Amino acid sequence: MSLFFQRVIQQPFWLRVLFFVGISGILLTAGLRAQPIPEAFAQEDKLHHLIGFLALSFSCRLAFLRVKLRWIALGCLLAGIAIEYAQELMPLRTASAYDALANGFGVLIGLLIAWRWTRD
Repeated sequence: MSLFFQRVIQQPFWLRVLFFVGISGILLTAGLRAQPIPEAFAQEDKLHHLIGFLALSFSCRLAFLRVKLRWIALGCLLAGIAIEYAQELMPLRTASAYDALANGFGVLIGLLIAWRWTRD
């Protein structure tokens, strides 16, 4: 385990949860905006989904070390589906299966990175 992540894991529980809550708040704010974020290139939003859910799953794993990876993955995936569903209900937004797929890849990559650095 790298020294950086060992120090992060040794931080107080409330601080790790605060980091997770901050990431969650940023993700929800971006995902539930009334208008989509402007894109600099085609399909840029997929990159946003991937990075956002990578950060969400990674921070969730660091915050809740005793929770099994499958439950973290399920929770993050359900959050992604819920955000896509909520976007469908908004007038200027649409849901996308490809966005949900990018969310899933982000969750997978984030948990793989967290697993790599938090295993003993």
